[in-house]
Amino acid sequence: MIEEFFTVLTVRAVPGAREGGLVREIAGILGRHRRQKAFWADHLQHTKECITAHLYQADPKEPILLMGAGLCLDVPLAALNDHPAGALLMDAVETRQARRAIKPFGNVEFERADLTGMLQEFWLGDKNTAISPPDMAPLPLVGHGMAVSCNVLSQLPLAFAASPPVGEQEEKITTAIQKAHVRALLAMDCPVLLITDYERVEITGTAPHVIQTVDPHLLPGDPIEMWDWPIAPPGEVAADLDVRLKVGAWLLNV
Repeated sequence: MIEEFFTVLTVRAVPGAREGGLVREIAGILGRHRRQKAFWADHLQHTKECITAHLYQADPKEPILLMGAGLCLDVPLAALNDHPAGALLMDAVETRQARRAIKPFGNVEFERADLTGMLQEFWLGDKNTAISPPDMAPLPLVGHGMAVSCNVLSQLPLAFAASPPVGEQEEKITTAIQKAHVRALLAMDCPVLLITDYERVEITGTAPHVIQTVDPHLLPGDPIEMWDWPIAPPGEVAADLDVRLKVGAWLLNV
């Protein structure tokens, strides 16, 4: 609890991220990881290995862009640091844990960025003005040797809608934000590795309850890899509830 408290106090965030609950969210992730480190280990390692295995596709003259850096728990910093042109990590929030993790790697930089393009307008703008997601997320489309969307696609709507979304309006904004992100990935002039969960499976001793965390129509074909993430074993949310995420990896623009 103390580390989570200091995380909230020391985080640096883009305008609107704190108001949208993203600072509380990343502090919550820190706490859940501390409690469930053993259950998360395979997913975090699998993500790192998946990214590392495809870095050969990156143009050595351009830096790698990784979106969704978070706490850097699933980011292969050493491998990114070895890329000749280095790497740029992006997230709406920058924690002291991430700054500490990156510090030994002089070829890796961190930039705070709103990957949705909506946080400031939605949370700090005119509440009487209707706000809708852009058709394409405001991501840098050129200038990188490779891009990685790292376990962030399902999380992008969290500042604007519950997970799972409640009601038609939240469903629309969730799908629109995720669609805008995928469209931007497909428009990039470099290879792109998309890693995301796409289903949440809740098990309470009866038939599993499956919830789509990403609209399957937005995902570009079959994944090149799939694995499970036991994100909340029994006791984390409720004594009789086991929550697992289905995670996949897609290689785009190759």
